[in-house]
Amino acid sequence: MLESLYTEAIKKKGTISEKIKDYENHNLDISKFWNDEILPKNDENLTIAAGDGSKHEKKFLSFYFYAISAETLIYNDKLSKIESSNINTIAHSKFAKDRIRNYMGLFEVKNALKAIKTHNIDYYFYDGSLLGDLIRPSPLEKEISQSIRYDLLDLAEEEINNELENIKDYPVEVFSHKLINQKLKDKIIAINNITSNDSEYMETIENYLENMEKLLSLAKLLKYKDKIVAISKTSTSTDYFNSKIPDMVLFDKYSKNVGYSTLPQYISGKMDDLKREFHVEDEFFKSLIFTIFYVRLEENKNILKIELPYKATNSKIKEIIGIISKDCTDGYPYLLKKAHHDVIIKKRDIEQLSKIIGLYEKSGREMF
Repeated sequence: MLESLYTEAIKKKGTISEKIKDYENHNLDISKFWNDEILPKNDENLTIAAGDGSKHEKKFLSFYFYAISAETLIYNDKLSKIESSNINTIAHSKFAKDRIRNYMGLFEVKNALKAIKTHNIDYYFYDGSLLGDLIRPSPLEKEISQSIRYDLLDLAEEEINNELENIKDYPVEVFSHKLINQKLKDKIIAINNITSNDSEYMETIENYLENMEKLLSLAKLLKYKDKIVAISKTSTSTDYFNSKIPDMVLFDKYSKNVGYSTLPQYISGKMDDLKREFHVEDEFFKSLIFTIFYVRLEENKNILKIELPYKATNSKIKEIIGIISKDCTDGYPYLLKKAHHDVIIKKRDIEQLSKIIGLYEKSGREMF
């Protein structure tokens, strides 16, 4: 088989190379969008926090075994941290891995909220894109009738909000799992005339509640929007140039110097991607405006995408750049880098955890 692929590679070397050139060719004037300038680092005595999350799953014949973790580091003269983790199993389903990824995201958001509520934090560095979290709808949203969605809101929204409001007194967890008890199931079954044996439908309802909890958590966190700085190492966004090539790639090709993008993009919550109705906090989410810009903090290092969940002035953008560049290593905020290395769950970790639990069921790959 490999021999035929090598032959195909030799045959197509020229045509694929030409195709790649087409991808890379562009006639965009990037110079007016980028400023090679080293901004002064912020010397204020600020309390900075940064958080990241991780997940890994192992597939068994009958289920997934998964582990999720999140860590927030808080620094002002001394370093402290908030750690949250969980291991569990989940049945095989079309969206099982999406649900596990959602749990990790939920842990990240709730860890951030807990840190802000328990420490006098000036700025929180959030790993990834908050805007991406909002515009990515649940794949199962439309598989539940509107009447059942209203029932679920009545049954669960107040309890989830109460847990989030008092998150400093609770461990970080997927709280909606506590609501999926027999009492709630009985109510849903009675109201909607379905059977308790309809496991697939009940799983859809569980997923809906998990996504409700994620949105409510994001809403609570974004109430502290002036403290939030979302930082992404990768991005496919094309908000600046509307090109098939991501903005981050174009900026990286244009300059390797320390600098930042000028003319920041202001993304309103009423943009096309957000025209869908959020089943909770719809008015709040659609009122948000995100400021998006790019920055390189060290020469020849990676460009970072920055999101601020408010309309920031140019002077505020420069202030934020001065704050995130204060303590960096290899062009990346040190606290975020440390949180990532602390929290990451590797394959050998999930293997070891499954052995500690005593999971020795075949995975189906032993014959290979």
